[in-house]
Amino acid sequence: MSALHGSSSRALSGGANSTSGSFGRMFPDLPPRRPTGLEQAKEFGLPGGKMDGGQTTEDQENPNLPAGFTYLGQFIDHDLTLDAMSELGQRSDPAAVTDSRTPRLDMDNLYGAGPVVSQHLYDPTSHDTKLAHSADGVDLARTDGGVALIGDPRNDENLILAQLHLVLIKFHNAVVDALRSGRITDAVGRRLPSMPPEEPQDEQPGVPLDQLLDVENYYNTVFTSAQQLVRWHYQWLVVHEFLMRVGDPELVQDVEKNGPRFFKPQQSVFMPVEFAAAAFRFGHPTVRSSYRVNENFTGKIFPDDPEAGTEPRTDLRGGPVRPEHAVDWRYFFPAGGRRLHQDTKRIDSVLNSQLLDLPVSAVPGAKKGALARPVASLVVRNLLRSETLGLPSGQDVARKVGETPLTDRELESEGPSYLWYYILKEAEVRAEGLHLGPVGTRIVAEVLIGLLDADPTSYRSAYPDWRPTLADGYGRFGPAELLRFAGVVDGD
Repeated sequence: MSALHGSSSRALSGGANSTSGSFGRMFPDLPPRRPTGLEQAKEFGLPGGKMDGGQTTEDQENPNLPAGFTYLGQFIDHDLTLDAMSELGQRSDPAAVTDSRTPRLDMDNLYGAGPVVSQHLYDPTSHDTKLAHSADGVDLARTDGGVALIGDPRNDENLILAQLHLVLIKFHNAVVDALRSGRITDAVGRRLPSMPPEEPQDEQPGVPLDQLLDVENYYNTVFTSAQQLVRWHYQWLVVHEFLMRVGDPELVQDVEKNGPRFFKPQQSVFMPVEFAAAAFRFGHPTVRSSYRVNENFTGKIFPDDPEAGTEPRTDLRGGPVRPEHAVDWRYFFPAGGRRLHQDTKRIDSVLNSQLLDLPVSAVPGAKKGALARPVASLVVRNLLRSETLGLPSGQDVARKVGETPLTDRELESEGPSYLWYYILKEAEVRAEGLHLGPVGTRIVAEVLIGLLDADPTSYRSAYPDWRPTLADGYGRFGPAELLRFAGVVDGD
């Protein structure tokens, strides 16, 4: 899903997590698609090629998918996957590639490894119960050099994603305040004490150990209770809002009710490459050429001049954010009395042209003056990555899950298709680009729901009957409710 992966992102991460895992195959009995190499990838992915969609136009927009869902998907991607090992052009065994993120929807890109290990992510004035952000609340916490203090450096690679990360920081902090004030209960209905035990001053000598432990336990309870509430509401949002919008709703409901048919991790949970390197990259075509960020600022995702500096800001690259460039979330999600939000581009087989000629700063490992143009195309990179990992063809996966494969005419391509391209074309042909088709929905829904089912701490595993406690009066919890509770949009 992530549209703008780049190792040049300037951020300090929250540290490694001991539960990181490996990649694997969802369909291990399917053979790899026969590699066709760089030349065919270039036919698909260079500017002017088969997958060049030009600049985003109104008729390319998806009226069913508000623009913010592209970046929610990118946050989810960064929560689940990070392959820092495999290289384009070198065949890799997925089982030997480490996934540096946890294979859980646990928001480790937000929380790092927790307050003890990743202390720089937390606000010391809150006894490390809250996450840190800038003093004015407009930006992420940063070093004097502008480096973001966040749990995953990639979340500062574009302005919209960085501002979404900030929203989730504020959501967590608002939950802490509500728990401490007694306005809400924890995830299982318990109310926390509104005040800690009498807190000793650091300079007081001879403070009894049990008094110190009581205070420490209180703040530990506040943090862990808030974290659980935030995680469960986020997981609910993924299943009931994100999946229901990006996938075929009937198929998503079937997977939610009956569980996955093909992705059933047991003792060793892994990240399927069919998901990470193909199906969940459906978000790339949804990226618009430009976005209205607030009433007074509209920016392209990259500058027209690849050599352009970051000041004055004209584009949506990551880095420090000033108040005049802060995201007004009413332009990204339905969250107000009148419709202001933009829509994503449709899920189809073409991307906006800027993604086919990335600036050096957006390409992992690239150096100024040494960037080969094919590698600057996100499409070419995706297609070569699929061959590196030995992904099966789209037609083989379709037959495996019981679907009639698209024809060569529907695919506008002959022979076994790249799985990623097939999934995009399937959405275009079967669903008019409004949501994923049956193969794409099957992979995405089964993996996200399957990972929740394999996680003993998720709401689906620990408390299947749980419902969002921060829902509105009708029991709904979606982006609007999250944004309101976080205090970033008005409550009306």
